[in-house]
Amino acid sequence: MTRRVLLLEPPYQNKYPPMNLMKLATYYREICGDDVRFFKGDLREFAAQLLLEEFFDDSAAPVEINLFAEFSPPAETFRPCAAELLEFIKTGRNSIFDGIPNLRDTQSEMNLRYLHRRFKVKNYPKFDVICVATLFTFEWKKTIDTINSAKKFLAYDGKIYVGGVAATLVPAAIQAETGVTPHTGLLDKPNDLDATNHEIIDTLPLDYSILDEIDYRYPAADAYFGYTTRGCIRKCSFCAVTTLEPVYKNFVSIRAQLQLTEEKFGAKKNLLLLDNNVLASDRFDEVIDEIKACGFAKGATFTPPDEYAVAVKNLRAGFNGRAYVRKILRLYDKLATRLPEKVAETFNAARSKIFTRQDILNFDETAAPLFEKYLRRSEVARYVDFNQGLDARLLTEEKMARLAEINLRPMRIAFDHVEQREIYERAVRLAAKYGIHDLSNYILYNYEDAPDDLYIRLRINVDLCDELGVSIYSFPMKYHPITDPKYFRNREYIGARWNRKFIRAVQAILNATQGKVGRGTKFFEAAFGETLDDFHDLLWMPEALIIHRQKYSDLAQDWRRKFYALPAADFDAAKKIIAQNKFSDEDISAANSDAARDVLKFYQITRDKN
Repeated sequence: MTRRVLLLEPPYQNKYPPMNLMKLATYYREICGDDVRFFKGDLREFAAQLLLEEFFDDSAAPVEINLFAEFSPPAETFRPCAAELLEFIKTGRNSIFDGIPNLRDTQSEMNLRYLHRRFKVKNYPKFDVICVATLFTFEWKKTIDTINSAKKFLAYDGKIYVGGVAATLVPAAIQAETGVTPHTGLLDKPNDLDATNHEIIDTLPLDYSILDEIDYRYPAADAYFGYTTRGCIRKCSFCAVTTLEPVYKNFVSIRAQLQLTEEKFGAKKNLLLLDNNVLASDRFDEVIDEIKACGFAKGATFTPPDEYAVAVKNLRAGFNGRAYVRKILRLYDKLATRLPEKVAETFNAARSKIFTRQDILNFDETAAPLFEKYLRRSEVARYVDFNQGLDARLLTEEKMARLAEINLRPMRIAFDHVEQREIYERAVRLAAKYGIHDLSNYILYNYEDAPDDLYIRLRINVDLCDELGVSIYSFPMKYHPITDPKYFRNREYIGARWNRKFIRAVQAILNATQGKVGRGTKFFEAAFGETLDDFHDLLWMPEALIIHRQKYSDLAQDWRRKFYALPAADFDAAKKIIAQNKFSDEDISAANSDAARDVLKFYQITRDKN
């Protein structure tokens, strides 16, 4: 029996598509033969869309029949008014019908009223299987809300599965707040989800089509996603990899997966690999050889596939029609912007009558030549990204030479501790020696480090850029103990050598730099200060004065003069209040002198002060 399967990702912002759900889509659609759909966003909107689909499928008719209807045009008649019908299902506003000809006093009107009543009482269409992906625990509320809301879509005897990062790290907490027992770890064993199916889900290729079922656009979607190794040999206390991927695997072949992806969905521009420590592999040479064989050798380029041709091919084959109808309609809109005025006028007139799979296939003879002529595709460079970073401690001259054989960009090198400075600098110099000039790293802070450590590591990168002529983009990343019951639901953890004000100060600086720190000494010094003393000054400075340093330069000078002039006892007392980053009138009144209170009032200045 064909099951209805719903794959859900909570509506948080993320750069990379959900690989686990893409594998599950392949499993349920191609291995099990089920009807699969994917959604990310507002589940109430999704429910309304499902009910509208029932209306157009003529499957939503209530028991009662409108005996007084003079005629009842088929639901398909009203497709041009889909947006208005969707709004009625959500709101039930009668005025919406006034703009839709031939709808009043018909069976279709009665059907829509019935669908609105269902929406209102949350009697949503049902699915036999629902799978919810989880990411990091600091997206806790959105994750828990999605799981609990998903229950409204579950058939009476259906199954709901919750898996992924948060599910593996804190399963008991998820069960306590949802009643659902999560699946922990990878889907790397037979019968993980179905007792009668022995397929290893984790080894399946990704179903890229599901990404076209939703409005959300993943910034890094045009890439092959995969692993050439699994796990990590390190046991870093701040890292969750030992829990998520406890067994290190030296080599995972990607060739077949990439070939299947290209055949089904068209070639992808980049290769994004999520290996946690590829340099630890004793089969590293095989990893590099396979990456090169897959078309990502040094200097690699490719011509993007004809997206329209791929979409029509899959539509003709009956593969995920929902996704490819949506995709082709979007491609029509893109094409329309490239057409000459007279051609566009004729095209848009025909386009306005196209809604369904069959409409698209009937129009293909006209559309295909236009896509070929006006949406030309140019050759572009394609790159490899070991997204989780490379372990500088394991980077030898031989391995660097091999990395230089692929189109690696950026080269990400971990720099978690200032104590690893020599190792890190050696790795950057090796990269420059072998012609790799685009580098990147995450800079962990708020762990066991001090604020000075963050500044020093960022300064090291800026200095290396100037010295070696390379470009290093650093992304300071605040540490969160993602399994600690007190903190995993929020971002409130403060490291032992940090305080709330210092954290806010760094975040205020990063606001101005858009979360990253690139090459350029002047840029860095303008953001973080020319010296450590300047950086300390910024850490204590009121937040509004950090963000609007030019606008509030006179105020900043006034604050600085009064702050540093405080007597020692007042200075220490004021710092204790500032460190808490709370500046209500009551907090300020706790200061032990008028001079200290005068200084603390600077912290009440808001960003939008005139």
